[in-house]
Amino acid sequence: MKHILVVEANPGVRNLYKAALEPEGYVVSAYSLAKDALMSVSNNTYDLAIVDSRLPDMDGFSFIEEMRKKTDHPPVVIATGLATIESAVTAVKKGADDFITKPFTVQTLLVAIERNMRLAQLSRRISELEMIRSILSLNRVITSLTEIGEFSSTVLDQIYSLLHPDEALLYFFDEDTGLFFLRKARGAVGDTPPAVFPREIAEKIVGNARESVFLEGNGTLDVALQGKMNPVVGILRLGSHEREFSEKERNFLSIFGTQVGIALENVRLLERIKDSYISAIRSLVNSLEAKDRYTKGHSEQVAYYAVAIGKVLGLDQQNLESLRNAAYLHDLGKLGIRDSIILKDGSLTVEEFDLIKKHPLITMDILRPLKMKREELEACLYHHERPSGKGYPEGLKGDEIPLMAKILAVADSLSAMISERPYRKKMEINEAIRELKRNVGEQFDRKVVDALLVVLQDSTDVHTL
Repeated sequence: MKHILVVEANPGVRNLYKAALEPEGYVVSAYSLAKDALMSVSNNTYDLAIVDSRLPDMDGFSFIEEMRKKTDHPPVVIATGLATIESAVTAVKKGADDFITKPFTVQTLLVAIERNMRLAQLSRRISELEMIRSILSLNRVITSLTEIGEFSSTVLDQIYSLLHPDEALLYFFDEDTGLFFLRKARGAVGDTPPAVFPREIAEKIVGNARESVFLEGNGTLDVALQGKMNPVVGILRLGSHEREFSEKERNFLSIFGTQVGIALENVRLLERIKDSYISAIRSLVNSLEAKDRYTKGHSEQVAYYAVAIGKVLGLDQQNLESLRNAAYLHDLGKLGIRDSIILKDGSLTVEEFDLIKKHPLITMDILRPLKMKREELEACLYHHERPSGKGYPEGLKGDEIPLMAKILAVADSLSAMISERPYRKKMEINEAIRELKRNVGEQFDRKVVDALLVVLQDSTDVHTL
């Protein structure tokens, strides 16, 4: 049976509602005061509410706003004696789904009730389907992510598109400290959201294996991100100051939290594997360079200058780390070229140089299975491209060349010029600077060279290794 809430100041009209609706099979709960009706809403589920626009203790529109804060609210029909366009617009703006004017016929009342109940049922089905679709979609998306920053952004994007909270904070567990540290935040969290999740609340969440969603009061809700290997790998804190989260939303968040927790474990595991693999590759690069006293420490030096240039150009910490990785790995492809060419004293033949020019492509073949960041791969692939279009392997020019590749080109060339080679002596730093400036626009990007000059001017210790 359908349960209807009536909030009506006039006792005669309240009785009229009962007389009209109960024979039609509706259960009617009628109140004259808004405060009593709000208390009933907190303890009962209603299929529809009919609200008088003028109540003794507050107006009907204010009642609607208060009711929507408390519950997964029913559709609302406002009853008013002011049959004007302005009153209809006001009713909709204030949250009513429909309105009827007094006096009304029983038929008009029944039609309004049936129409709004049907629309509400359809809306609920659409909402539930959307949540199911989002869970399936999230599962497809997050299982394909391998980078923790992208993973965190995707999680919060999903939450905002579905639940529209006022704020969302994503905390990840740190095994070394036993604390939950803030990874990502969105919404009205202020300038300095808490960097560490409150320990006493975290202990309550971790210690309660049966629950995954916790109401903390003041519109705050915490979701445990539960993994397979660890009970709680993170906590999602949501804030909603205008309404409470419904039971349906909490059930969704329980499933959501488990999905995210398992996916987070996978992402972290993949990052550890990738870090180990990159470390192993760096060791290979060091071994390669150690074969030749002239190139020993080259990648380390390129990484130093590349990151320093990146800082001057304003790259954030995440991009600086990507640049550092690319700098260490940019010559990895030379492992696939014969030592007789790599270690040759004197100039290379045309054929030998053509083989050398393949090392960025070989590097890509080695790194591609790692699913490294696109920027890192592109920096390794294109660090021998030139603004003039005369570089390799693809002959890119100007803005077609990614910034990180341009940075590596300058850092790589500087390192080569100020280091001893079998076919020439090393240049003094001022001579190398003149060479870089001379080739701006043809071989090197002006903005990157200018940034390197700032680095060299600010440095009291030029790294010549």
